Amino acid sequence: MYAVNRRFILKSLAASVGLALTPISFASSARTLPVNKQAADFVIHNDLPWALETMRGSFGFGPITPLSRFFVRNNLPMPPASILDRADEWSFKVEGCVGSGSLSLRDLKSMRVQTVASVLQCSGNGRAYSSHNPSGSQWSVGAAGCALWTGVAVADIFEKFGGVSNEAAFLTGTGGESLPEGIDASMVAVERSVPIQKGLEDCMLVWEMNGAPLPLAHGGPLRLLVPGYFGVNNVKWLTRLAATAQESTAKIQQSGYRLRAIGESGGLQHPSMWRMPVKSWLNGPGANGRPVKAGAAMLYGVAFSGERGVDKVEVSGDNGKSWQDAQWIGPDLGVNAWRTFSIGVTLGVGENRYVTRAIDSAGDIQPELAIPNERGYGNNGWADHGLNILAVDELPETASADSGDVPMNVIIEQASKEKTYTLSKTAQRGRAIFTAQSQPNCSVCHTLDAAQAKGLVGPNLDKLKPGLAQIEAAVVQGVGAMPAYGGQLSGSEVEALSAFVFEGTR
Repeated sequence: MYAVNRRFILKSLAASVGLALTPISFASSARTLPVNKQAADFVIHNDLPWALETMRGSFGFGPITPLSRFFVRNNLPMPPASILDRADEWSFKVEGCVGSGSLSLRDLKSMRVQTVASVLQCSGNGRAYSSHNPSGSQWSVGAAGCALWTGVAVADIFEKFGGVSNEAAFLTGTGGESLPEGIDASMVAVERSVPIQKGLEDCMLVWEMNGAPLPLAHGGPLRLLVPGYFGVNNVKWLTRLAATAQESTAKIQQSGYRLRAIGESGGLQHPSMWRMPVKSWLNGPGANGRPVKAGAAMLYGVAFSGERGVDKVEVSGDNGKSWQDAQWIGPDLGVNAWRTFSIGVTLGVGENRYVTRAIDSAGDIQPELAIPNERGYGNNGWADHGLNILAVDELPETASADSGDVPMNVIIEQASKEKTYTLSKTAQRGRAIFTAQSQPNCSVCHTLDAAQAKGLVGPNLDKLKPGLAQIEAAVVQGVGAMPAYGGQLSGSEVEALSAFVFEGTR
């Protein structure tokens, strides 16, 4: 359907030809933010693939998150923007029904269309509050947003092909990201499965977001919507929609995105990251460290619970010793949307801390503490999500400005200056493993200046700067789309590879 950028591949593979003696040095490149995104509204965790967290203070009072401030989390680099030029011709396969075939976006637009409100939230939202420093983007509250989605029901699509087969147990969606040669697709491809009952009940294929064509960064021209489920299930750039007897064999389904104990490798025995539990938090005023004037203030925030909706939100200014009911702002947009709320308080001079807890329609109460787990998934503990507000007698002149002139085409500099690295002998051996020995080759996937690697799939290690223990665990067990290398590398090789990544990012 489209090709991987050859320049990126050649730059990545070039790193595997020959090993430079330490010290090594070079300068790296830059990338621009996705269309209509401004740096002032985001924490930029990664740029290849994109991981943009909405700043807490960038959420508004209303229930719909604007496209310009909606978070971005891509497991793999995006397809080329040119696919949007002929969006109506985008096609996908339909499998697992009495009949099979394919449909285009143009075909979908001739079917019964509907619009729903639904929250998207990354499974790792709240990971930053985990005490064991799990790997992955360190999201706080901003890897979530609520939007209006327009498209066609999956049930109607399957009905068009005669209905699902009797053995169908799962709805499986396959993403359209292109992968570099030499990469086992099952190890990194984005393909997710959810129960078929869920798929037939309310899942959709959508091509509009908040009334506008679905942007490339959010899966345009066509993505799967699984209302009430964590974001990873909402597959972008959909190329295949199938009713399957088994869950996808892709690593992202079999072992990735599994709620497992700290130190355990993921597997089918662990719960998959499907339905989002009840959760709430405050967004302002005073987020991002901005001082506010002491005295009367109106706190505001969001609350949701996948497939259930929220009946009530309570707010506490004494760390949960006493609670007061909040009031809803605006309409109830359905069980899979979030609701915005507010409450009036009096802020004393100094630091004020407020926490919230929500109760959903099934009676589940947002817990005080999150369930500890290996990847820091599903954190909905109210204690972690409290808002600290600095109140002052008089606001400094510069504190009143939440705005500012920010260029639309913001450049994200990966490294603005040439850097020299001095590596230990162990790390030098690890560099050889990183650039040539490991399979798949680490330099094809990951970005790491010390290896002269500009990867196509993995995160930017220079920005993550993971700890040594985190690196060793990821190498042995795998993490996210990254496969486990414990079976192909010896203990000393794991030690060397980890030492190189650690030293090369310092």
